[in-house]
Amino acid sequence: MGVKKGALAVACTAMAAIALPATAAARTQTVWAGGPPGFQKTMHKAYSAEALDFFPHTVTVNVGDTISWRGMSIGFHSIDIPAKGGSDLPLILPTGAKASGLNDFAGNPFWFNGQPVLGFNPQLGAPLGGKTYNGTSRVDSGLPVGPPTPFNIKFLKPGVYHYFCDVHYDMQGTIVVLPKSKPTPSGAQNAVTVTLQTARDLKVAKRLDKTRIHGSRVSLGVAGKDNVEVLAMFPSTLHVKTGTTVSFAMSPLTGETHTATFGPAGYLKPLADSFNGPIPSPTAIYPSSPPGTPLTLNPASHGNGFANTGALDEDVTTPLPPGAKITFTKPGTYHYQCLIHPFMRGTVVVTG
Repeated sequence: MGVKKGALAVACTAMAAIALPATAAARTQTVWAGGPPGFQKTMHKAYSAEALDFFPHTVTVNVGDTISWRGMSIGFHSIDIPAKGGSDLPLILPTGAKASGLNDFAGNPFWFNGQPVLGFNPQLGAPLGGKTYNGTSRVDSGLPVGPPTPFNIKFLKPGVYHYFCDVHYDMQGTIVVLPKSKPTPSGAQNAVTVTLQTARDLKVAKRLDKTRIHGSRVSLGVAGKDNVEVLAMFPSTLHVKTGTTVSFAMSPLTGETHTATFGPAGYLKPLADSFNGPIPSPTAIYPSSPPGTPLTLNPASHGNGFANTGALDEDVTTPLPPGAKITFTKPGTYHYQCLIHPFMRGTVVVTG
């Protein structure tokens, strides 16, 4: 009888262990920055689009669990989890130096000589804050400038935490940390959530790709619901008459920064390449004419047909404007690009 009672006790204990939720042992949940690799590839190939979001957008874990963020190098993202209630780190800061000795192709000094030189925040050059998080201090992956590496953080305290991408100012996600005793979604359940999220975003991208812009206007990218953005010029080719002023504007829902920059390809390439280093060229960041001065363009502008809106965004925390205007004073075919996303290209054909 005693043996039977002992066996029954063992069996009950085993059944109880099986019935426990998956939170009984610490787990690792995967979150993709910008979406799984296959999804990102499809978005870019089919629509030249991206999703400035985390997949899943909200991830729920238990105390002691680890979240592994992946895919940051695909779309150039970072993971910034500030102290609870905090905000993200700035991407660009003054370096302390002043621009000097910068001349246009004709040899004339640019107006921004004497203005602050801007560079990427040096705090983002390497990970910050260790491998655990309890809500009291920041952990940050830094910019994805090295080989692709997961960013793994173990969560030690229950709470709801909001986190950010330092590169894309409207990209954020949510982490819900529950006590160890509470059930949380399984890896399979999270996978279903990600599948639904990617399917939704592909539909948004397909719809955005059909956007039509009318009049003497160009939209530098088109952004829509759920932080989906098509990285292209709308329209790709604009026909106007001589003397027309064209508005180049950011999409209101964008989380990106763009430029509209005209000039010879060989002149623009070093400017675009400067964004791959710690200090982009002031000629790339600043507009080619002083703020408040109309931008004009003809084949002889600045000696080689150069004109630049400078960096534009819709971020209320930066001094950058959301748009600029350029008046085309002579007939011709003018090609331009975004220096930050060089594959974004457009043409303005001026006649009459």
